[in-house]
Amino acid sequence: MSSRPKVILTIAGLALATPVAAQTSAFDGKYAGVSADVSKYRSSGERCPREHVPDPLTITNGAVHSAARDRWTGTVDAQGGLVIRNRRAMRVNGQIDPQGTIKGEYHGPACIVTFVWRKQS
Repeated sequence: MSSRPKVILTIAGLALATPVAAQTSAFDGKYAGVSADVSKYRSSGERCPREHVPDPLTITNGAVHSAARDRWTGTVDAQGGLVIRNRRAMRVNGQIDPQGTIKGEYHGPACIVTFVWRKQS
């Protein structure tokens, strides 16, 4: 084997053996639930169920989760776009703004709920 392929294989082997530091994101941290506002009602005029203040979220390396009653899980992209689901199968699409506020909406068959979380210092 010539020396060039040996060098390339050696470099590749060292790269694979080197531990990779965990990547952190500007969005990593804890977010406290602020509000959950219902903005659309059923067509029959019947009110949609009230929502409680959302559970706190934790974001680590782009993964979102909460351990409380709703058990939110999901992801955040590099631009702060957020997609989370809870144990009630609600899908919330949201965005994290530069001040650390998450605003996201659930669009259900009869109700729209706007959720807000704020990053804790």
